[in-house]
Amino acid sequence: MKDLEQLRKEIEKIDSELIRLMIKRNEIAKEVGLLKNKKGIGLRNIDVEKKVMERYRRMSENTLLPPDVAEAICKLLIDSSVELQSGLLNKKCEKKISIVGGSGGMGQWMKRYFERMGAEVNIIGRSSGSPTDAEDSDVVIISVPPSAISATLKKMVPFCKEDALIFDISSIKSPFADDIKEMAKHRKVCSVHHMFGPSAKTMLDRNVVICDCGCKEAVSEVADLFDSEGSNLIFTSIERHDELMAYVLAFAHASNIVFFTTLRESGISFDELNKIASTTFKRCLNASVPVSEENAPLYHEIQRLNDNIDDMWDVFEKAFKEVKKASLSKDPDRFIEIMESGKEYFSDHQ
Repeated sequence: MKDLEQLRKEIEKIDSELIRLMIKRNEIAKEVGLLKNKKGIGLRNIDVEKKVMERYRRMSENTLLPPDVAEAICKLLIDSSVELQSGLLNKKCEKKISIVGGSGGMGQWMKRYFERMGAEVNIIGRSSGSPTDAEDSDVVIISVPPSAISATLKKMVPFCKEDALIFDISSIKSPFADDIKEMAKHRKVCSVHHMFGPSAKTMLDRNVVICDCGCKEAVSEVADLFDSEGSNLIFTSIERHDELMAYVLAFAHASNIVFFTTLRESGISFDELNKIASTTFKRCLNASVPVSEENAPLYHEIQRLNDNIDDMWDVFEKAFKEVKKASLSKDPDRFIEIMESGKEYFSDHQ
């Protein structure tokens, strides 16, 4: 019988072979991506991806490798291949672009994104550049805090070319919605929100919200700029954007902040709770810990400056009270009803 060290060496050898094969798989995936690019074929084919995952499940049936694990590995491999292929797309942008306030995380992301497509990018910040630097820019991007956008737009617009495309990338629109809609009556202006952070390497499967402020031409041109690398473009009005963000951002942030604040106020140390963590508790931690490390002043603006925030908090408080009442009731019917209604709400997605 082999000893423990021999068995570990065999596993190490297999691991090395697995890595070699995964690298080889990505090399072939790169060739596939180049061929897709040449023939103008779409980046993703969901039907093909489903068949590949089904094949992995089928191959693992009646083995020591659970089909769920095989499928999870397959998904990671597919994601890696698609991510690789998305970087091969040859979309070009030969425009001159000025990013106002581009020293922040998303401003720097924009810089990298457009430079990757061949654009000439200029940063106008507090310590570098001036409004006059945007005079010959084809695109002017406003990347400053929500509370400063109105003033920045009014300062920059007089220096922009008549046909320049101008848009902000703020996560909340209420503070300047009226001003930007007024500008859109006589300038090529709209509003954009990238639903991801500056750590994103590509646009693959990332959501980009484009808000129509009254200028269809601006919406069309912005869509062309960001319709690349497998992105998902979502079009809405600037008013509807903040209605949705009250839940997608403000509520999501608040519920995680309430989670870790409740733990802290409980008087029980995190180490003690974490040692006996359940699956659900760990899932909550996976969301809440990163939130606790985010930009607190920005998160406060997302809460405070959204015109729809009071409605969200009213719904939140009502739901909290109802769940509390149902949880403490001796009759389980209402609690079960709440759980079932949640399952039904999510059923279409599943």
